[in-house]
Amino acid sequence: MYRYQHILAAIDFADTSHTVVQRARELTEHYDARLSLLHVVEEIPLGAEPFGDTSSLLLTEELHQQQLTAAKDDLQLLALQFNLPLHVEQAVTEGFTTSSILAFAEHKQVDLIVLAHSGKKGFLGFLGSTADAVVKSAHCDVLVIRTKATDS
Repeated sequence: MYRYQHILAAIDFADTSHTVVQRARELTEHYDARLSLLHVVEEIPLGAEPFGDTSSLLLTEELHQQQLTAAKDDLQLLALQFNLPLHVEQAVTEGFTTSSILAFAEHKQVDLIVLAHSGKKGFLGFLGSTADAVVKSAHCDVLVIRTKATDS
């Protein structure tokens, strides 16, 4: 039987994040593996100006730093809520969600990524875009947690 050694829980702070952390923790304890928590802060334009110029509609540097600090605080609070050991890595990165998760997993030699899909159906009714892209591109196993959200 394959034995996971490093498990990554990708967290977006949605309601499903608690389920992701709980499942990742259970698997970590079962396999006596390392656990990392990751949240990705995306720099998303607040809107678009005429001719597609978004530069003036991005968050200010101050607001962006507040967003990073809040994400780190929220990740630490989540770790405390689940009474995770101090050696659990808590990381906040910036970039596009999918590529950041994949880069982190490859760099840290993760062999299982645990994440939830948004509950929204993606193209042709399959997983949401982030979960689908991670499943298709990951170099390791991926466990996608189903949500209880009802989609029609």
